[in-house]
Amino acid sequence: MRIQRWTPVFFSVPMAGQCIAVLWATENTLFHSYVAVVTTVALAILLCARRVSLAVRHNRPLWALLLASLAAKGVAFTLLLIDSVHHSEGTLVMVDPSFWFCVAGWFLIAAASFDAATPTVRWASLGDILTSMLSVGLFYVLLRAAIEGPTAADSAVFLTRLFDALDGFVAAIVLVRFLGTRRADERRFFGVVAAFTVTDAIVAAVHNRLVVATDSYLPELLLTLPMVVVGMLLSRRKAVWLRGFRPSLLQRRLSRMVRPFALSLATCFVALATAHVDKTLAIRALVAALTLFACRNALVVWYHLSAEDQMRVLRRRLQHAAVHDPLTGLLNRRGLFHILQREYDAARHPAGFSIAMIDVDHFKRFNDEYGHQAGDRCLVHVARSLTQIADAVPSCVVSRYGGEEFVLLFPEVTLESALLYVERARIAVALAPPSPLPPDTRITFSAGLVTVEGGRWPPIDELLRQADSAVYAAKAEGRDRSVGAALVTA
Repeated sequence: MRIQRWTPVFFSVPMAGQCIAVLWATENTLFHSYVAVVTTVALAILLCARRVSLAVRHNRPLWALLLASLAAKGVAFTLLLIDSVHHSEGTLVMVDPSFWFCVAGWFLIAAASFDAATPTVRWASLGDILTSMLSVGLFYVLLRAAIEGPTAADSAVFLTRLFDALDGFVAAIVLVRFLGTRRADERRFFGVVAAFTVTDAIVAAVHNRLVVATDSYLPELLLTLPMVVVGMLLSRRKAVWLRGFRPSLLQRRLSRMVRPFALSLATCFVALATAHVDKTLAIRALVAALTLFACRNALVVWYHLSAEDQMRVLRRRLQHAAVHDPLTGLLNRRGLFHILQREYDAARHPAGFSIAMIDVDHFKRFNDEYGHQAGDRCLVHVARSLTQIADAVPSCVVSRYGGEEFVLLFPEVTLESALLYVERARIAVALAPPSPLPPDTRITFSAGLVTVEGGRWPPIDELLRQADSAVYAAKAEGRDRSVGAALVTA
């Protein structure tokens, strides 16, 4: 809060000095004006360096790119300051700051193009950064051609238009990224950069035209305005002015689609514009821009295709996990009801349809005596024994109903045959206890069977209730046995 309170005071001092120097209108006015501009840039750099140290780890590269852009602008204005010492009217022949203005713009485009969501998206954003480097390099070629032009008047007008195009290009790319940013910390960063680039583009356009049209030093007062804007935004602890902005899904998708296309299209236009300077360079730049765009799109298409394959595999795994028990690998209750409904509808014939519900005897006491890990091994042992019996019966289904309860489905099996299969499973479970339990450990279960025959069958819940009642009957008779009942319907 202290930084936020004192930031306007820090910026007001060089701005007041610049106003006095411009209004006083001495022969060193341009020098004093650039001193004020360099001072405001230095203050903005200090505030941005503070923001880099306070930013979260994954967001620091973005703030570092903004810091590098401000540093490049500081170098450019420092060169103009040095130039104003030797030439009070200012010139771009002795010292050329246009390179550093281009570098500052490229840092901002690189920040708008960088996306570290996934490795593939990171590589695609690297292609966008290379494309932006190519476009900014072509802008610099055009700027140098304008500076070294034969006539000063034509060069000044063309130079003004080039700077307007470069600043507008940077502001447009940053705005597109800002409108498609979802995360709050990145949204704050691109909100600051968007305000800075838009202000800088407007101020530069007005300043350059006034400088060409008039001989007054008043346009120099505008140069500190972008630095004041970015400095004031950097000093704020919370971005209250961005709290209500939430981009929609359509905005985010359009931003991801429009940004690389606009970047490549602008690079192609700039490459065509350099044809009157160097045709070979223009052709090579055009081929490079199209190649980078094609490679980037091919990488994105490959990423989406591989992501679809991964989603398909993940969907199958989730579907399997939704209907299977993770401990025993058997069907769970959801999978049981799905299979039960299908088999129940398909088995309406005189041969019958049998359901066996199995409950491990004294399982709570077993857990208390041997531990829960031994209890898990006991359940796995019962599940394997039931699976071995079920493999010998056509269309038999085994599932874990819940806890220590299991269910066997016997389509097209009579009550006598189902009782025989369950008895085999009961004997197999009791004869071979799982290791490392003592050899004399005896695992038993009680089973209740229900077989339905006839044309009109009761609901599935009624069948399971009848099977559960048969289990209680088996436990009442002394456990370690099977009890069956037949339901004959008309």
